[in-house]
Amino acid sequence: MVCVVTYSEIEHDMQKLIVWAKDVIAGISEEYWEVKEISSGQELQRYLSAKPLLHLLIYDLCGKRALEYLAQIRMLYPQVMIMLLADASVSPMEYIRPDLQISSLLLRPYEKIQAYDVLHKFLGGYAASLEAEKSGAASFVIETREGRLDIPYEQIYFFEAREKKVYACIGKKEYGFYSSLEKTAETLPDYFARCHRGFIVNTKKIRKIALSQNMIYLCDDYDVPLSRSYKAALKGRGK
Repeated sequence: MVCVVTYSEIEHDMQKLIVWAKDVIAGISEEYWEVKEISSGQELQRYLSAKPLLHLLIYDLCGKRALEYLAQIRMLYPQVMIMLLADASVSPMEYIRPDLQISSLLLRPYEKIQAYDVLHKFLGGYAASLEAEKSGAASFVIETREGRLDIPYEQIYFFEAREKKVYACIGKKEYGFYSSLEKTAETLPDYFARCHRGFIVNTKKIRKIALSQNMIYLCDDYDVPLSRSYKAALKGRGK
């Protein structure tokens, strides 16, 4: 599954792009693509507070705080590909910046053929990158009924084993699959570490290890337990 978020306060304009984007997707990929539509800054803030899975962003820069929100998203998701929709009311100097890393740009006013071309290059480029990463080097892969779900390792806080399944925890959302922590650990990059019989933690997300409390505190106010047998291995790991 590929997760795409669209944001615009001009709903009728974004609705056209969404229809065209879905048309492009149907012709370039057999994966299931989920498109989430957001039309206000408040809704965007609520959505991001849950640290959802996100692969691609189609973002309209027209809005009072649109540039501020975009910078926040880039900080939260450094690897997400961004397609920007903008017009002459905003200087290119505001968004053509190294820290924002814009992948594609569509300028108003535009014709349908222009939009299709930009969407095809943007979405098609990501679909091609998925095929090139069959080894799963940058993502953890879960096979679902809808298709293959690629979860970027950078978005995973921890894995938890419970109820005969393993769950990849992405902020407030989790994705379950049938396996064991032992088998899961064999497929992960070396910055993932076992910290408990029921948990594997992404050490890049560690904010603090409290040895006396047997707890690991992660970024964004998440935490996982730390077993005595794993304390020595976790010392000095994380930030």
